[in-house]
Amino acid sequence: MLANTASGLSPCPRRPIAAATALALLAWAPAHAQQADSTALPVADRQVASYQQPKLEQIVVTANRRVEKLEDVPASISVLGEATLQRNNVRELVDIVNLSPALSLSVGTQVGTNSINMRGIGTTSNNLGIEGDVAILVDDIPYSQAQQAFKDASDVARVEVLKGPQSTLFGKSSIAGAVLMTTKPIGSGPMQTRVSLYRTSDHEYRASAALSGRLSDDVGLRLYASKTDFPGMLHNLTNDTMQNGSGGRSFLAKLQWRVTPDLDLMIAPHFDHSLATGNTAAIVAIDPGVGYLYNKNYTALSNTAVLRGIHIGPWNRDIRNDSPTGLASTDRGVGVRATYAFPDASLLAGHTLTSITSVDNNLSNDFRDNDNIDLISTYYQVDASGKPSGIAEPPMLNGTTASKTSTQEFRLTSPDGGAFRYLVGAWASRNTIDRTYYRGNPSVKETNFTNYLTGSGVLNHAIYANTNWDVAARHSLTAGLRLNRETNDYAFHTIDSLSSSAPNNVHTGEYDYVAPQHKATAVTGKLGYSFHVTPDVMAYGTVSTGSKGVAYDMTSGANNPNVFAHLPLAAEKALSLEAGLKANLWHNRATFNAAVFQTRFRDYQTSATERFSDGSLASVLYSIPSIQTRGVEADATVLATRALLLNANLAFTRATIRVWDQGTCYTGATDCTIPNRLVPGAYLRDASGGAMPNSPKWKLSLGAEYTLPQVAWLPYPAAVNAQWRTQSAVRGAISQDPSLDRPGYGILDLGAHVSDARGRYKLSVGVRNLLDKHYAVGNVGSFLNFKQTSGPDIKSYGWQPARDAFRYTSIRLDTTF
Repeated sequence: MLANTASGLSPCPRRPIAAATALALLAWAPAHAQQADSTALPVADRQVASYQQPKLEQIVVTANRRVEKLEDVPASISVLGEATLQRNNVRELVDIVNLSPALSLSVGTQVGTNSINMRGIGTTSNNLGIEGDVAILVDDIPYSQAQQAFKDASDVARVEVLKGPQSTLFGKSSIAGAVLMTTKPIGSGPMQTRVSLYRTSDHEYRASAALSGRLSDDVGLRLYASKTDFPGMLHNLTNDTMQNGSGGRSFLAKLQWRVTPDLDLMIAPHFDHSLATGNTAAIVAIDPGVGYLYNKNYTALSNTAVLRGIHIGPWNRDIRNDSPTGLASTDRGVGVRATYAFPDASLLAGHTLTSITSVDNNLSNDFRDNDNIDLISTYYQVDASGKPSGIAEPPMLNGTTASKTSTQEFRLTSPDGGAFRYLVGAWASRNTIDRTYYRGNPSVKETNFTNYLTGSGVLNHAIYANTNWDVAARHSLTAGLRLNRETNDYAFHTIDSLSSSAPNNVHTGEYDYVAPQHKATAVTGKLGYSFHVTPDVMAYGTVSTGSKGVAYDMTSGANNPNVFAHLPLAAEKALSLEAGLKANLWHNRATFNAAVFQTRFRDYQTSATERFSDGSLASVLYSIPSIQTRGVEADATVLATRALLLNANLAFTRATIRVWDQGTCYTGATDCTIPNRLVPGAYLRDASGGAMPNSPKWKLSLGAEYTLPQVAWLPYPAAVNAQWRTQSAVRGAISQDPSLDRPGYGILDLGAHVSDARGRYKLSVGVRNLLDKHYAVGNVGSFLNFKQTSGPDIKSYGWQPARDAFRYTSIRLDTTF
C-alpha cells in the first residue's frame, strides 16, 4: 500500500486530493475491519482478543499546560515521539521541519536570519527587531530569538507542533503557532549510561553520552553531553574546505530533589556552543559572454577569473571565498522548576502550584564573505576620487548580538478529574538585545560601509487563564484569556556609514536616536467546543486570537534618519477559525486526525528597501495590511499488524497576501504603476493575491516500519523502515520575484536496525535521499553581475542545497549499560 501510494506521486494538480483520499482510507479501513471482526465474536471472545491485540503507544501532549491525551485536546497538534526522532536521526530544527508538513523554513543570506513558518506564515524579515511568529520552547522555557533554535536539538524526547495562534498560553511570539520540545526525563531506576555514536558517508559525526537515574529515593540526576560536526555541502576551492555545514557541543544537566512529599524541585543548567557555516550560495548558471565585476572600465576581475575552476551547472557545489561565512553562537542558562502539590487536607487539595524561573545568556557572531569571491574586490573598486582604491582588505561583514532573557512564571492547575478543570497563571519576562555591526570598507563606496550599535529592551507582564468544562455527557467547552502588558525601549547609534546610494561618497557621520518608551496592552483569547461522537471519536471547533508586539529597526537601514519616522511598527494581530476530527480506532491500533483552518493576520510585520524623497535608500520595516492562510491537514497512524506500523501526514495550505497595494518592485517587474504614498513620483506594485514565501501548497509524508520475524539466522529483534516526503513548489520571496521560486521535490529515505534481546545495544543503518533527488533549501536568484564594456550586464544565478540534497548513508550505534 505504501509503495503504491508513493509511486503515484507525480507532479499534477490532483496530487493533494489523491493523497488526502489515501490518508482517509488508511485510517478508516481498519475501523471497518474492527466492526466486521467484533460483531462476529461472542462478547467474552472479543474481550480476550482485545486484550491480546497489540496497541499503539498512548500519545500525551501539554498544549494546555497540563498532560492530556492527544485525542482529548480540541486543536490541531502533531507529535514526534522519541522513537520517531531516533528513527529519523533528528538533530536540528530542519529535521523536525522535514517530518511535520505544517512547518517550513525561510533561509536568508545569513544563518541568523533563518526563520520557521507555521502553515505558511513566519517572519520574512532579516531584522532582529521583529519577533518570530512561531515560538520555540524547551521544557516550558522560550527562546528569545529564532536563531537560538537553529542548533543541535539536544536530548529531546518529544516534539509537539501546535498549529495556529497560541498567544493565550504561550505568549505574543506564538501568533502563528508554537513548537514545544521536551527533553528526556531522569527516570525512576538506578543510574544508567547511554552512549550514541553516529557517522555518515559525507563525514558528519555525532557523539553523545547520558548518565541518568536515581541517586536516592528523593534525588535524581541526569547528565548529557554531545559533540556534533557536519563539514558542509559546498566545496571552497580557495582553501579546500567545506561550507554550509553545522555542528556544536552541548552540556545539559537535571537535578531533581523531592524536598518534601508535596514539594518537588528541578534545577536544569545548560551550555552549548554551535557553529553553522552557511548560508553561502553556489553558482549554477550564467549568461554568455565575458564581463567585469564592479567596474566596467577596469578589466582585472572578469567572470573567467572570478569563477576559475568552478564547473557551472545545475547542481554545482564548488565556490571560491576568501573569508568565512557563518554564525557562531554560545548559549548559557539555567531553569528552575518548583512544583507543589497541595495536600489532601488543604483548601486547594488536588491542585498544583508550579513556579518556572529561567535566565539565559546568548552571544552570537554572524560573519560573511560580503563579495562572494576570493579575489580582493576592494583593491579594484573605486574610492571617493573615482580611482581604484588599492586597498587589499576583503570586504567582510561582522555582527555580534548579545541577548539576555529572564523569565518567571507561576501556574495554578486544578485536578485532572472533574467536569470543570482550569489553569491560571502569571508571567513576567525581560529581554534585552545589544547588536554591533560592521560591514565593508569606509573608503570604498561599493562595499556599503556600515558601522553601528543598537539595542532594545522588552519588559512583559501577563496574567492568563484556561478552562475546560464538560457541560454534558459528550459536550465540552474550552476557553482561555490572556492580558499582556508590554514596555519597549530602543536606541540606535550610528558610528559611521557610507552607502552605495549616497551622493558624492559622503559619510553620514555619527548620530544617535533614542525612541520614546512605548507601552501597550493586548488581550488575546480562545473559545472551543468539542463533541464526543463516541468515547474514541471527537469533533471540535475553535476560534482563537493572537497578538505580537511592536517592532523596531535593528538593521543597517536605520543608519538613514528617514527610517526613525516609521518607528515603532504597529503590533501584528491574528484571528483564526479551526474545525477538526480526532479518532482513536480499532482498539487503539489506529488514529486519525483532520482539521480545516483559516487564519487572517492584520498589520503583518516585514521589511523591504525603500527610496525616500531625498533619493536615499534604506531597508525599512513596514506592515502588510492583511495576509491569510487556510487549508486542510490530516494525519493517520495504523498498526496494521503486530509487525507493521504505517503513518501518513498531509498539509494542503494556501498562504496568500490579501491586501497589499504598496508591494515592492523587483527586477523585471512590469506592473510598478501604483504611486508610492511615502515618496511622490515613485511607484510600487499591487501585490494583493500573491503567495507567501517558502510556503508549499501541499506537503506530504508517508512512512512505514516493519519488524522482522526472528529466525535462526537472525535471532535478534530487527526492523526496516521507509519514509517518503514530498512538497510542491514555493515562492522564494514576498516581493513575488519569479526568479527566486523553487520547484517541488520528493525524497525517499530507507533504514534498518537490529538490537539485542535486552535492548542494551542497537545498530542502525540508513540511506538518506535514496533516489539522489537534488533540491534547494534557499535560492538567491541573481548571484553576481558582471558588466560588459558595452551591452547588458551578464547575470549569474545561485542556489543553496539542502542538507540531504545529495544521497548519503549513515550508521549509528546506541548502547546502554
